[in-house]
Amino acid sequence: MRIVHLSDIHLSKNNYDEFHDNYREALINDLNDFHSTNKIDLIVITGDLVDKGGHSLLKMPEFDTYTSPYDIFEEVFIKPLARRLGLSNKNFLFVPGNHDINENVILWVDEKSLKQKISKDTIKEQLKLNETSFNSSNERIQLFKEFEEKFHKDTINYEYTNNESAYLFKDENSNNSIGFILINDSWRCSTCKLEDSNLNNHFFGFKQFYWAIEKLKILNQGLELDKLICLFHHSVDEYSEKDEVKRFLINKDVDLFLYGHHHSIKSEYMFTPVNGCHGFRGRAALNKPDEHTDIFQPGYQIIDIDLLSNRISQIHHRKYIFPSSMFVADTSSAPPLGIDNNSSRGSIGYEFSQKKNNSNYLEGLKVEDFKRD
Repeated sequence: MRIVHLSDIHLSKNNYDEFHDNYREALINDLNDFHSTNKIDLIVITGDLVDKGGHSLLKMPEFDTYTSPYDIFEEVFIKPLARRLGLSNKNFLFVPGNHDINENVILWVDEKSLKQKISKDTIKEQLKLNETSFNSSNERIQLFKEFEEKFHKDTINYEYTNNESAYLFKDENSNNSIGFILINDSWRCSTCKLEDSNLNNHFFGFKQFYWAIEKLKILNQGLELDKLICLFHHSVDEYSEKDEVKRFLINKDVDLFLYGHHHSIKSEYMFTPVNGCHGFRGRAALNKPDEHTDIFQPGYQIIDIDLLSNRISQIHHRKYIFPSSMFVADTSSAPPLGIDNNSSRGSIGYEFSQKKNNSNYLEGLKVEDFKRD
């Protein structure tokens, strides 16, 4: 299974000319080279499709007939990739980032009131209100979520809500069932800050993870998933509910989580004695194309998963070279060939944890194992 991970595209008036004239063709050509040797199954985007709500795109003369920046994004970004690679809407997954909110609809008085009310104890109630409607708490994400709903209206095994969404991908070769949890962790984001910093905590509602699991169980007719992958935008440690999120990722057989936000690469492994979960953060895919600082230069990842051996076999790190208008191996992130196969740890690839079976685990424990000498 081959997954392309893009994040933090930040499409805007400022980078549109470079995107249109050079970057898009370079990206398509680079993806096509990989696609021709091992087909791409999914292209996932972990937030910030547009920059600052996409308002600058709507002001461009060539897009004066558009009312949503995400329709522009689909037309200029997704459709050209899909046509060249022979993909359809079911091959694209995306979650919102903090730049995908429309701050023009936020009223300060409402925002102040919500910040004072929302906590770990009350966030679930607000999520329930948001699930099928938009209000002062989540209206800022409405354009994005309406675009998502429209984009995937014909996608089989895709379950949408205004909060989290879920997608069941069936691998044609192995017949494996891979569940995708798509978390909306940006619906409470804004640049409005209160003087009391404790009221600016990032609550997004960790119950989204559990509700998505329930959706996947129904989509998979109650059968166990072969793989479970989570997509969200922020780093786990940025959540006020980080302990609850870590507990879910580790204990609910999540194999992999992908995210963005910080525009630079990071890999992590969360684990307990009985289970673990790999996480990968990607570069900003576009943002500032002529960025000079190496760690923030545009790029993306291609993740190859060997479903038979239960491991990530390789991660191809790619970086955009502005003067040459082309993508190359990102050797500064994964030397020497821009390919990460985890060989430094004495293995090829990142091995996934085996699916837990609590009864077998307990049966394997003996009293003698806990006796001290």
